[in-house]
Amino acid sequence: MQCPNCGSGNCQVQLVEQGQQTNKKGVGFGGHMNNAARTTTAVATFGMSNLLWKKSRGTNKTKTVNTTMGICQDCGSTWRIKKGGFGAAPGSIFK
Repeated sequence: MQCPNCGSGNCQVQLVEQGQQTNKKGVGFGGHMNNAARTTTAVATFGMSNLLWKKSRGTNKTKTVNTTMGICQDCGSTWRIKKGGFGAAPGSIFK
């Protein structure tokens, strides 16, 4: 791999975190019914049932978006490496 800025072959490839996205899902009907029953039981037992019975919460799923970057060790230039361009086979093989 060569640097597009200076043409040097002294380059490294790194995976850089672009960002994160969190999808939140609610507890649904069963979770709401569980929380209502928990509240009723807590009132009847003066809050002692809350020591054992925990509140239903939704679920979270986090996705991390990564990008492959090339970094020149000589000039310090950085560039994005496109998928399929690195290590691709020459086109003459598939003719």
